Amino acid sequence: MGERREIEPAMVQETVEQVEMLKVWLKEAHDRQKSYGDKRRKDLEFQVGDLVYLKMRTFQGGSKTRKLKKLKPRYMGPYSVLERIGAVAYRLDLSEELSDFHDVFHVSVLRKVVREPKLILLQPPSDLDRNLRAPCQPIEILDRQVKAHDGTMTTLVKVRWERDGIHEETWEPETQMRSDYPKFFRDDIRQSVVT
Repeated sequence: MGERREIEPAMVQETVEQVEMLKVWLKEAHDRQKSYGDKRRKDLEFQVGDLVYLKMRTFQGGSKTRKLKKLKPRYMGPYSVLERIGAVAYRLDLSEELSDFHDVFHVSVLRKVVREPKLILLQPPSDLDRNLRAPCQPIEILDRQVKAHDGTMTTLVKVRWERDGIHEETWEPETQMRSDYPKFFRDDIRQSVVT
């Protein structure tokens, strides 16, 4: 049997004091972060009759196997607020094109003012799905780079995406783009055959 040692009261007291000190420091850090957040946070509220834009999420590509990546949201509307439902939901007066959609939306997908007018769509797109998502399509590969990540080398391509006449550029893994959009890489195949 091992030797049983008594813990000295001074050691217990020191441990209790350190734990209390850590609790105080954690509370101070929490309060500091909360004050930073509270300065920028404001509750968004609309009145009946206000005109609001409805946020539509756009994502890269139309492949179902592709991991969903979002681009800048587009905004549809404006639509009039008909009724407030609870604290965070509003019923909107939707256009005929959106008659199949449920007309109650959470405040998080509504915007009163959009700073980029080019992102506002006057008509909802025809390929809009039930989750207010619409796919973007790549139009060209702009650049290529090799990046080291976790000890492996990954080739990335810079892709220009297009939706509603708006272009955005992102870096994507080349293997994923080759499998989803092989037409952009046909010239690479011909070059490797020639050399």
